[in-house]
Formats: sequence, structure tokens, C-alpha cells
Amino acid sequence: MRLSLLIALTACGTAEPHRGPPAGPPIPVAAAPAHEAPLAVVYRTSGTVRGRTTVTVTSKTAGYVRAVRVAAGDRVTAGQVLVELEANDVRAGVSRARAELDHATESRSEAASGVEAARSAADLAQTARDRVRKLFAGGAVPKQDLEEAESRATSASALLRMAEARLRAASSGIDASRASLAETQATLDYARVVAPFAGRVVERRVEPGTLAAPGLPLLVLDDEATLRVETAGEESRGAELHLGDPVTVELGETTLPGTIGEIAPNVEIASRAFVVKIDLHAPAALRTGAFARVGFRIGTHQHLVVPTSAITASGALDRVFVADHGLARLRMITAGEAQDGVTEILSGLAAGESVVTAPPPALVDGSPVEVRP
Repeated sequence: MRLSLLIALTACGTAEPHRGPPAGPPIPVAAAPAHEAPLAVVYRTSGTVRGRTTVTVTSKTAGYVRAVRVAAGDRVTAGQVLVELEANDVRAGVSRARAELDHATESRSEAASGVEAARSAADLAQTARDRVRKLFAGGAVPKQDLEEAESRATSASALLRMAEARLRAASSGIDASRASLAETQATLDYARVVAPFAGRVVERRVEPGTLAAPGLPLLVLDDEATLRVETAGEESRGAELHLGDPVTVELGETTLPGTIGEIAPNVEIASRAFVVKIDLHAPAALRTGAFARVGFRIGTHQHLVVPTSAITASGALDRVFVADHGLARLRMITAGEAQDGVTEILSGLAAGESVVTAPPPALVDGSPVEVRP
């Protein structure tokens, strides 16, 4: 029993034999030296994706909401009906205006016929007067016949002028009726609230049965044809941001280029920040209201860098392989900002050390390597 225990203890205390570097031919690798390089100083803020144009749709007339044709999140086209209001009294007014226009049109036709009749009568009276004048000049008729002919011609001319006046009045009545019909029709059109442009419904603020009034918000629309990101810049950064400066916008896994399109001149007292609006150059399938990260380049600084491809992850740690006298040596590093294919090294490397730029999966600490161009 004691002999068995002694043998077991002796076996447990036996040290594991040391393993040397992996045997085999050197692994061909490419390498690049860690070196000092200028990196951009990036000022980062958070922002929100918004449409370039955001409008609050309101009613131009009063009335109860009959129907709301869209919901929040719906995409709409320009001219699409969004909200319908009750407008029975306006519809009755349109019918009345149309009837008045029809009556005015008939009155004008009647007046035009009256003008034709009066003109014919006037022409006939003037012809008769001229004939009587000739006969009177020859002594064939008495002066009384001439006076009667003159009186009939004068009366016929006066009746013609009256008929022409009635025709002008009837024409004016048609113009007035048309204007009244256009006015009531426009009021009726106000009962159908339409989209001013193609976009997305951001908010729906009314439901059927609500009493709408002029200026009462009904819906909020975003124009998604051109999107931008709105962010807040710290007051101390005001002198470092300029219109037209290029920026990068991170939207989830997507990074898009952008440009500073607008900088608010005022600083908000509560937050001590000002609004910066970023124009996106290549908007993808984005949604307004989405969270975005904005990177402003506000200068440069020198820092130790290596190619980003040289860095691999081991759990939560970053590492590189250094080619040292024909062997690969594993180094744990602290990586910083990655820009334009290189990453800054905060600790773990010294300038001039040669790092493997694209370590193969078989490469381990101590592997023999052959650095090739």
C-alpha cells in the first residue's frame, strides 16, 4: 500500500520534458518594419440620421378627420393622399357654385341672342330711316314720317346698346361664378391632405375623429431622397471644424464618406455644444433616426504603426509576430487607431522591429521563418 503511494507520488512529481521549437522547413513570410508615421487625430461624436428636409404636415381648413391613410414608417410618394377631412358643407358649396356657373352660362347665351336680335332691329331701323330720308328729300313723304323713322332708328340703337350691356354683365357673371367655383373647389381640395414630396412618415399625430384646425400638426414627413447626419460638436472644437471638411460616418458595420454641409452658428446653453450637419455622399439603405458615429479629422500626430494585416486577435488580446533571427516571436500588443491600412501601436513593439504582415495560420511562437519580399 505504502509502496504504491510512493510510486504514484514519484510519478506526479516527474517534470514534463521541454519541447523545442517546431521542426521543419522555414515558413515563407512577408514582413515590414514598425515605423513612425503621421496619423490623423480623429474627433468622434455620435449623431442621428435625418432627412435633409423634415416637414410637419398641417391642415389648411377645419374639419373632423375622416381617415388617415398612412402609418408611421410608411413610405409615400409626392401627391399621395395622407389624411381626409369631413367637408360636407364645402361639397355643397361646390355644387352650388357649379349651378351658379351653369345659370350664368345660360344667361350669357340668352344675352348673346338678345344682342343679335337688337342688332338686326337696329340695322333694319337705320335702313328704313335712310330710305325715308331720300323720299323726304324728293318731297315724296311728309316730315312726320321722317321724324318717326329717326325715332325708331334711335330706339333700336338704344336697345342694341342695352343688349350689349346685358351680354357684358352675363360674361362678368360667368367670370365671377368660375372664380367662386375655383375657390370652393380649392377649399374642398384642402380636405384631402397630400404629401408634398416623396419620403417616409416619421410621426402620425392624429386619428380618425380628431377635429383638425388650420396649423394643427397631422403628420411629420422626412425627405429620404437625400439623407444627412446631425451631430453635436463641443464648443471647444468650434475652430477645428469647417464647412466642406471630409468626415467618416459609421452606421453599424457600414462606413460612409461625408462632408460637413452645415454648422449652426449658435451654441446651446444647456449642452455647450453646436449642431453640425453631415451630407452623406453615398447613402445606402438607411433609416432616418438611426444611430451614427461621426469621425472628424482635426490634425495629425506621429506614432508607431504597423500594417493592420499584421495584427491578429487572440480572445480579447491583440498580437503580432516579430521576425527575429529566422524565428517568429509572438508579441502581445496594445493597438490604437486604425487608419488607411495601418494601425498605431501603443505598447508591445519598438521602432524598427520586423513584423510578419500576414501571418499564416500555421505560424506559432518559435516557428522558423524565411522573410521574402
